[in-house]
Amino acid sequence: MLAARLARHCRAELHVLHAEHPMLDAAADHAGIDLTQETREELQRFTAATVPATDSSPQLHVVAGTAVEAILEHAHQHRADLVVVGGRGMSGAEKFVFGSTTEGLLRRSEVSVLVVPTGWMAPRPTAPDLSGVGPIVVGVDPSDSSIAALKAAHALAAVLGTSAEAVHVVPDLAVLERWRGHADVAVRNRVTAARQELEPLVQALGDSVPVQLQIVVGTVPERLAAAASIDRDRAPLIVLGKKAPGSQGGAPGTVAYRVLSTANVPVLMYVDRSASSSTSAR
Repeated sequence: MLAARLARHCRAELHVLHAEHPMLDAAADHAGIDLTQETREELQRFTAATVPATDSSPQLHVVAGTAVEAILEHAHQHRADLVVVGGRGMSGAEKFVFGSTTEGLLRRSEVSVLVVPTGWMAPRPTAPDLSGVGPIVVGVDPSDSSIAALKAAHALAAVLGTSAEAVHVVPDLAVLERWRGHADVAVRNRVTAARQELEPLVQALGDSVPVQLQIVVGTVPERLAAAASIDRDRAPLIVLGKKAPGSQGGAPGTVAYRVLSTANVPVLMYVDRSASSSTSAR
């Protein structure tokens, strides 16, 4: 549903892809069953019942192969700007299970991946797009991938007609009580330094979209999830920066996975493809 609404909001093409397991596809073929056609008909019924998917005229694709490989290949062939995937395997006892489709896409995708938690509901169910979604909460630090994510969050907020909140988390220092005073001073100094470094980056975005910079102290995943809390007037979406595959540190780290498993809101892992192109050129 989110993918359909986003496509409608951005006037973009929507592709709905289902990957059949190769062994199941081969077994069906051996039994004379046209599994591809049956699955396509099921997808048609699904999209027709998922408002406003029918307004987006989605292109349906049924392929044989592992889910991650099929999605990545399709995204490459169609030059996709974004892959939208459900958050299965990222909740309950499976929060940290590696090998899931979601985890594989996050690690390997050369395009941005939007992870939508199971049960996500549009804030304005009768609207055909993402009206009411916001603010866009983006985790920031001085790194290149984070700065790119900040710019992407700003642009997304403009498209959705909402505001952005840039959140930088300064980790607290776990020390013995007798060193608490010194630790507090060190943390305050880091907060001041972070504000001095990040404020110019936020100001450089311009004033077309309201952007609030928050410097908070605590554990990164928990504070980001708290910043993206849902209430009567908020339906936030989190943006995190991710380096392009092949670059140093390209795969999402533990913090990113903990944010994905903690926050009950859509999380966009933004890949700065321009940085990837520059790296390839060199």
